[in-house]
Amino acid sequence: MKEVVIDIETEKEFREVGGKDNMHLLGVTVVGTYRYDTNEYYAFEKEESKNLEVLLSQTPCIIGFNVKHFDIPVLAPHVSIDLSVIPVLDLMDDVERHLGFRVSLDNLCHMTLRKRKSGMGLEAISWWRNGEKEKVKEYCLNDVLLTKELYEFGRQHGFVICETRDRGVQRIPVNWAAPVIAPKRVLEDALGKRLTVEIEYREEKRSEPIKHKVEVHSIGQDVFEGFCHIKQAKRSFRIAQITGVALTNESYQLVHDVQRSLI
Repeated sequence: MKEVVIDIETEKEFREVGGKDNMHLLGVTVVGTYRYDTNEYYAFEKEESKNLEVLLSQTPCIIGFNVKHFDIPVLAPHVSIDLSVIPVLDLMDDVERHLGFRVSLDNLCHMTLRKRKSGMGLEAISWWRNGEKEKVKEYCLNDVLLTKELYEFGRQHGFVICETRDRGVQRIPVNWAAPVIAPKRVLEDALGKRLTVEIEYREEKRSEPIKHKVEVHSIGQDVFEGFCHIKQAKRSFRIAQITGVALTNESYQLVHDVQRSLI
């Protein structure tokens, strides 16, 4: 499981950039993350954007709260990777679909988990301007933790709870299974970008999938061919036997790429 939970803090507030139509001007101070594959929390500053890009380019899914409407559009101008190609599980979607309106992360966590946020976004902007960077990181990672725990509760139990002004306490059904991107789409992306992929592959006569790092050379209807770094040789893989696939940040060249560069 390589999903990444994220939350961001901004340099400015909406009134300073002319409203929500100018999200790209808000800036980013910290991107808080949780990695399921390593069980690690980390807060990236602007200077660490390259490391953040590597992490996000390798995840099969970004998980967050209201990330489609806020975090991702705010973050997009500040990274060189295309965030639109990464599957997103936004916990807000099922909540808004059921209620017809949005509620806060604090509301959901308080009613579902009996936990509260440690502050407000506007406070984080002031802390950053006052040089209290570690305080901002701690606040951001606390939001990541709450988002992770809310996600895990909803995924396990199939519902979360909120309180609304007009309807009182509401039990909201959710379906938070992480979206699965088709392996073939990832392979096509890898071939187009000339980036290796890490695949989990069900080999014959083995009960558990085997991990391979592969350069994708061609893709057919049911099979793709590439150079396997483990075998140090070209081989074919049946796409139906791939149980997991993710891009890496390692590039490679095909023969015709090399020939073109020599012309």
